Amino acid sequence: MPEAKPKITVKPQSSVFTGDTVTLSCDVGLSTGQKIIWYKDIDRTAGFETQTLRDVNVSDGGKYACAEIGKTTVSQALVLAVRERPKPVVRVHPDGRVFKGQTVTLTCDIQETDVSSWNYSWKKDDSVIHVSQSQVYRISSVHESHTGHYSCTGNETQGSRYSHISDKVTLSVSGSDGQLPILSVFKLVSFLLAASLYLLVTIILGVKCYRAHVQNDEIDQYAVIEK
Repeated sequence: MPEAKPKITVKPQSSVFTGDTVTLSCDVGLSTGQKIIWYKDIDRTAGFETQTLRDVNVSDGGKYACAEIGKTTVSQALVLAVRERPKPVVRVHPDGRVFKGQTVTLTCDIQETDVSSWNYSWKKDDSVIHVSQSQVYRISSVHESHTGHYSCTGNETQGSRYSHISDKVTLSVSGSDGQLPILSVFKLVSFLLAASLYLLVTIILGVKCYRAHVQNDEIDQYAVIEK
């Protein structure tokens, strides 16, 4: 009677990030509590039916297989892929000074992964404020209360993987709506009027001085002629 072929399984999944915990199980049928030979690439070690890899790193990735000690049938190989845990980058638009009433868009950018879909979690000052499958978080008509430090993380929609938390970005909202306050406008108009009046007076005085100088010259010329 041919030997039953062991079956190897992995939890939570075969593609993980560094720092995750992975459990490999070798099902050898009715035999339980038996010693198992574990194969990783070209290496082999003895162990039990369940093997837990904690805080995995990239070097833990590879082809795994198993067989019951004393048996020749080896399970089908299972490929474990370990990738560096990604760190999102938050981009803000507009990225300069933001005024009350404007619309602000924050984007959580996660690159270099094989994750097809993320749930994005947004924090403001370390408190969760928004969760969505869209990487864009839009704040319409911002006001002063939106001022704070924002960050994001990603959690795999159909899996167990998650990203690092991004660096925080600071959003500062000015109390003005981008227009000059009425008092500032009044001061500006007053200054321009005062400057215009000063310039006008200066021109008038200059003209009068010039005319007086011309008249004095004419008087002096007549005085010379009469002599």
